[in-house]
Amino acid sequence: MLRSIRNVPYSIWVITCAHAVNDLASGALFVALPFFKAKFGLSYAELTAIVLLQNLTSSVSQPIFGYLSDQKSRPWWMPVGCFVSGAVMLISLLVPTYPLVLLCTAISGFGSAAFHPEGAKMVNWLSGKGKGKGASLFAVGGNAGFAIGSLFLGTLLLGGPVLLYVFILPYVAISVMFLSVMKNLSRLPQRKEPSSAVAIKVNLPLMALLGMVLMRATVNSGISTFVPLYYVSFLHGSTAYAASLLTVYLAAGAIGTLLGGTLSDRYGSRKVMLYSILPVALLLYLFIIFEGIWVFILLALISILLAATFTSSLVLAQRMMPGNIGMASGLTLGFSIGLGAIGVLLLGWVADVSGLPLVFNILAFLPIAGFILTLFVQEPADILQREG
Repeated sequence: MLRSIRNVPYSIWVITCAHAVNDLASGALFVALPFFKAKFGLSYAELTAIVLLQNLTSSVSQPIFGYLSDQKSRPWWMPVGCFVSGAVMLISLLVPTYPLVLLCTAISGFGSAAFHPEGAKMVNWLSGKGKGKGASLFAVGGNAGFAIGSLFLGTLLLGGPVLLYVFILPYVAISVMFLSVMKNLSRLPQRKEPSSAVAIKVNLPLMALLGMVLMRATVNSGISTFVPLYYVSFLHGSTAYAASLLTVYLAAGAIGTLLGGTLSDRYGSRKVMLYSILPVALLLYLFIIFEGIWVFILLALISILLAATFTSSLVLAQRMMPGNIGMASGLTLGFSIGLGAIGVLLLGWVADVSGLPLVFNILAFLPIAGFILTLFVQEPADILQREG
């Protein structure tokens, strides 16, 4: 495996690093929630509204950027979108009012939305026959950035307002790195050839796949949102401890992403999703019961299993929509995940009315629904065989 990684083109490494930097802002947002709550005296519903807005702008809008990317490649979207995502996230921590936080969150989200479909499509093109490997590396970059983002901002928040400006430095660095590869990226096909256009077939397997991604995304966003709030606001623990929990959860996702890509190549994406999503229900139930080191272990296992479905669902969607790689990437990376944020908003209302423990009981049920939906997912070869 190490040999195959060494053969990865430099451009893919740059895009993977850019994905990590871009998603620093997304991971940092969840650690920023207790900061916003204390600064503005917000309710849980108002906090989850921030998460909803970030997900709607950064995720639900991705298919639009993906469609535009399929029509004409715009490599410059990657550095510009990445920088906007981080710079405006920093500004959201400094503004004096809650409405301005919402505005900054929306702008930062659109920057992230511009990056993802273009980045995923470029990696798909650059990967040649190793598309699963390329997609795994790209996804791991995002997972790593998401994980580091929480710890990064959590550390900066302990140092006072002046130290917050350090948050922008990775975004400046990755913008400089892009200068070395933009010429090569511009040589890739810029417009979709008419002969390559393939109509998008909306069928049961595709809808079931997106439904499974929706269930997984709701669970993932729910954990990322409510774990820090549970330990800081409900159990009155420290922000550093909550940030450590979230970092372990998000970092373990990198392992699951790599395993998901490798196992999908060997056994098929559908099998990976089936065997990964169902055990999460039991593990989430145990999470509320156990204490100490077991909390970290359970979160790591949950993250590995959820992330194992991520790469497999992305590659499977791209295979289902071969003439619309950007759109497929936008749907799996963004749209379904963004819709999952609506569920998180409802969970915020549940938390305000009935308490945070009930939220985790609800989250434990959703993987069962995801498992049932996965039963209707089919690999493209199986679909063609059935239709033939």
